[in-house]
Parts: sequence; C-alpha cells; structure tokens
Amino acid sequence: MAPKVPLQKIKERNFNFNGTNLNQEELYTIRSYNHVFSLPIVFCSVILGKLCMCLFVLFEEFKHKKSRHNNSFVQLLKNCFQVFLTMNFIVGFFILLGAIFLMRSADVDLFTIHWSHNWPDIITSIGVSIIANYALGFKSLSVVELSEIHESSNINVAQGLAWSYFTGYLAIVLKDLKGTIEKDERWKEELNKGNLQCKFYAIVPLNCKIPSKLGECPKKHRGITFEDKLPTLYVDRAGVKDRPYVNSVYRIDNGRGESKFAICEYVTIIDTLFQMSRWTAIEQHVRDEQCHLLVRKLQELIDENEDCQNKCVIVTLSGEDDGNLLRDVLLNNINNNRVQID
Repeated sequence: MAPKVPLQKIKERNFNFNGTNLNQEELYTIRSYNHVFSLPIVFCSVILGKLCMCLFVLFEEFKHKKSRHNNSFVQLLKNCFQVFLTMNFIVGFFILLGAIFLMRSADVDLFTIHWSHNWPDIITSIGVSIIANYALGFKSLSVVELSEIHESSNINVAQGLAWSYFTGYLAIVLKDLKGTIEKDERWKEELNKGNLQCKFYAIVPLNCKIPSKLGECPKKHRGITFEDKLPTLYVDRAGVKDRPYVNSVYRIDNGRGESKFAICEYVTIIDTLFQMSRWTAIEQHVRDEQCHLLVRKLQELIDENEDCQNKCVIVTLSGEDDGNLLRDVLLNNINNNRVQID
C-alpha cells in the first residue's frame, strides 16, 4: 500500500507534481490518486448534466401539464425525471457513492484537496455536456434506437390509430356530410331550422372505456336518446363494392323541455388502447398518454384538411364518475361550436 502524502506538501506544491519537495513514491501516489479520482468526477458531471437537461424539459412540459400529464404535477415530475427512477440508475448511483466513500476512507487529505481543486472541472464538464448534446445533435436518437423503443414498449400507436381513423372513416363521412344530411327531408328541415348542426361529434373518454350503445347508461347518458339514422353513404373501398357508412342522430334534452339534435358517436379506435392495456401490451399510464396524443393528432388532421375543417368536434370526457352528464358536455360544445384541445 502506498504511503499517505502529508497534506502540507500537497498544499505547498498546489498540484505542481514536478516539485522537489515530493519524492518519487509520494509523487506516484498523488498521480495515481488523481487518475482514479477523475473517474467519479466524470460520472458526477454526466449525472448533473442529465439532471440539468431534465430540468429544461420540465420547464418546457409544464405548459402541457393538463394535456399530457393528466394535470398532475407528480406525474409530470415522474415523466420528466424518469431516467433517475430506473433500477439501473439507482444501482449505479449507490456504486458511485460507495466508490467515493472508499476513496475518502483511503486518504482523507488527498480526497479533500482533490475535491477542492476539481469542482470547477465538474461545472465545466456539465456545460460542455449540455452544449455538445444540443449543438452537435447528440440528443437525437438514431432510427434504430427509436425503432427499438417503439417496438419494445408499444408507445407509437397513437399516431397510427389517428391516421387510420381519419383516413378510413372521418375523411369519408365528413367530405359530403351536408349532402348526406340533405338527402333526408326531415334532417334537411332540422338543419335549416338550426336544430341540427352540420357537424360530427366524436366522443373520446380519456380512460378509453366506451359502451356499445350511446345512451345505455341511465346515469351518465341521461337526456340522450337515439332518434334516427342518416341516409347510408355508400363508397367503393378496398375492393368492397358499395361499402356502407352509417351515422346516428341523437336527441339531446337539456332537462328544461328544450332539445337539440346531434350526429355523434364514440371514437371506436379508443377501444384498441383499452384492450391493449387489458392484455398488458401497454401500461395504464402509457395508455392514458397515448389517448391524449391521439386526440391531439386527430384534431391536427381535421384542421389541416379542407374537406373536414369545422365539420368535426372532438368531445373529451374524463371517463370517470365525476357527476358530469354527457348531455351537458355535448350541449356545451354544440352551443360553443368547437372544443379546444390543450
């Protein structure tokens, strides 16, 4: 075991290892300790650099707390600092603490003087790490890494489902929604009176649970009754001749003797997310996040398409028994003509 170097000698030379006050054995001890000590310095710099990056993400995501993190600050913190909650990090962090403790136990004087002289290097390394990640593009994942993440955790389903629902259904029924309504004299008259809007109300429960029938729940669906169907739209699609597309019209009673008609239904693809969580393909918090992303993407697709603009309103529900009636949410959106998506 190498002998301990007197602290006074180290202070006198101030890390000038070529000084004559140190013999070869003492000089070798200091240099060896310096090399070993640089390892935890590097690890600490990497950890603190990642912590700073997570803080930047936290500040950016705070404005999306409601739409992406279920309006929960705790969930926001977990999502932004998830890397520090993994078992790999926890084990590695305790190993690092153990190594630092052993180095301090081996030579308190050397540890003290190294730490007092190297803390500026930690700050510099953090800055270099952050600049390198952003300026040189190291923060971006490669195509292979992204593919591996998506395949292993099934977290890229929202955009695919949104595109599928939009191109395979919404874009078809919304393109000539007014023409479909006017094929029926009754609904043409209600449309002219203002009792029926030329809008499609897509209902999205954020817990992804959808009933088979709209109005079947006497508590949640009170005031909503099936009235009739719109004329069937026939479209040749994917080798199917005259594939039928049918929409339902519901009477929405406000409970004060007044009612409106609305073309509405649940977004069927939401059930896919629910079934995936039941079969443990995705975790519940991932399902909820994907549901929010699906709504945002679907709204973007609707707004960007000239044939669909202002023809579809996405109505989001908590999905839980919070005392709100679906009829009140629908009537509020009918009166406001448009729902805002955070």
